[in-house]
Amino acid sequence: MEHVIALHQVYGELIFRGLKSHEIRRSKVFREGDIVFLYIARGNLNVLKWTLEKLGLNEEQLLTKRGTIAGGFEVGEAIKADFKTLWELTKDTSGLAFVYGEEEGKRWLKRYVGDYGYAFTIEKPFLFKEPIDREKMKELYGVNVNGIIHISSRTKQQWVKKLIEDLMTKEVIYL
Repeated sequence: MEHVIALHQVYGELIFRGLKSHEIRRSKVFREGDIVFLYIARGNLNVLKWTLEKLGLNEEQLLTKRGTIAGGFEVGEAIKADFKTLWELTKDTSGLAFVYGEEEGKRWLKRYVGDYGYAFTIEKPFLFKEPIDREKMKELYGVNVNGIIHISSRTKQQWVKKLIEDLMTKEVIYL
């Protein structure tokens, strides 16, 4: 199955730089072998700037652009775990400790997942040679996309089916 999910730009950057290898969700929304396309959402600009500074980078070196479907990844293993296990398993691979520091990252995870959640292994990340932006989506599919939360190929909506079909044929660069 294919999915398009919104992800804050800071996490997209970490995925495409090989620094984030787990995506965390509250429920089992992905299965092994699924393809996840990433719509780069706004997020906190200060957090993005601080993270870029930690990496020794500046905004001109961003791999992604807000408001675009920039690329994606294949889902590897799906792990269900209680909060404590989930944190231990992903604190260094989810981007949370890197972006927020260990204590704040742990608090964020607890607020997000509660008692348990899922970690999905990110495999074969790729960037599109030509990302698709909101304006192009409006032109091609007749929808005004101000943000995508989660859409999948399971939908009955024809514009989503066409979007995913088009994404599957786009030229990619594997990282």
